Amino acid sequence: MKVITRILQALAILGAIAAGVFYFLAKAEYQSLDTNLKSLNSSLKSEKTNTQTLQQENSVQAETIESQASEIQKLTADALLANNQLLQIQRENKRLADERDAQEVAERRLQKENSRLTQEVNVLKATSVPQEEIANYELAIANLERQVLELQQTQPLQQATSVLPTSIPADPAIRGNVLTVGKGASFVVLDIGYSDGVRLQNELYVQHADTPIAKIQVTEVKENLSIARVLPEFLLKTPQTGDSVSSLN
Repeated sequence: MKVITRILQALAILGAIAAGVFYFLAKAEYQSLDTNLKSLNSSLKSEKTNTQTLQQENSVQAETIESQASEIQKLTADALLANNQLLQIQRENKRLADERDAQEVAERRLQKENSRLTQEVNVLKATSVPQEEIANYELAIANLERQVLELQQTQPLQQATSVLPTSIPADPAIRGNVLTVGKGASFVVLDIGYSDGVRLQNELYVQHADTPIAKIQVTEVKENLSIARVLPEFLLKTPQTGDSVSSLN
């Protein structure tokens, strides 16, 4: 009986010891779990804080993106406007270039016209005759016309009995034109004179369409004009104003 009692007492002591051990073990585990829970709570709070921070950053980034999108739209509109302005400037530049080209063409045409008019003025200056010389020409022409009338009353106009040259040199020493044809084709007034190499008694040939039609002889010479009588024996066709006059050499 005593043995059983001692065994039971020993078992009771062992149970108490085991309970104490279990208690201390459970308490340590509880403390560990509590520590882990606190750590997890702290981590959760930290994650929540990080999440809130990320949400705030996302909100800021969204606002930034929206602002950038608005800025891009504005820049796109500005670029479109600038492109339209560039196209307009290009069209204006083309119009100005066309106007400049047209102006250059007009200037060249005016320069040519001015050159032509200048040449005509120079010709007019070269062929102009003082009033006193004009009066002398008119008197000489009147005398020739009177002589022609006298000749016409005494004898008919002779036809060409002598042969004219078939052609005139391409670059004769004397070259001019008929200004006036006298009555009865008896004389002609020429636009060349002493300054062009014309001298008294020079014999020249009148050409119409590059064909010799008459031979003339100079009877009066001025600086830029001369009078020549038409030699009837060398008259194939009546000279006209504008016919060319040349020498044979």
